Amino acid sequence: MSSHAYLKLDAPANAIGKLDPRLARVFLESNQDLEAAKLNARAVEFVAKPGREQHLRNCMRREVAEILERQTGFAGVFVLTSHKEPRLIRVLSLWDTAAQATQNHWEDSPLVRKLVAALIDVRVKVHTYEAERSDAAETAPRNRELSGARMC
Repeated sequence: MSSHAYLKLDAPANAIGKLDPRLARVFLESNQDLEAAKLNARAVEFVAKPGREQHLRNCMRREVAEILERQTGFAGVFVLTSHKEPRLIRVLSLWDTAAQATQNHWEDSPLVRKLVAALIDVRVKVHTYEAERSDAAETAPRNRELSGARMC
């Protein structure tokens, strides 16, 4: 069974920063073939130690991202923080293929474990997903009323 993650970005292009070309195509170009925009995601959830949330987020965005950039098929990373539980940090790494997303256990590598050991209480869970941009991100006008939405 496959799960889908639909990502919508409402930031201007210059606010995004340096993107992998595949991510730039997913988020910034509006008339591309959607098949070309498919990626695979590995979501790893951590619980940060109290008071170490920002340090963990920075570590994931910088040092861990640098490690992932050297991996074959790596396309980008998002670091998500729960609004309700700020210690809950989810790292969403994007990959070219399902095999790369499922078989690259980057969170268990000795280097990553050493980097985050002092920052986390526990690694909670790992999931993999097929990720693609929704059709609505390309074609639907903003603030479209629900009554005007097309049916699935």
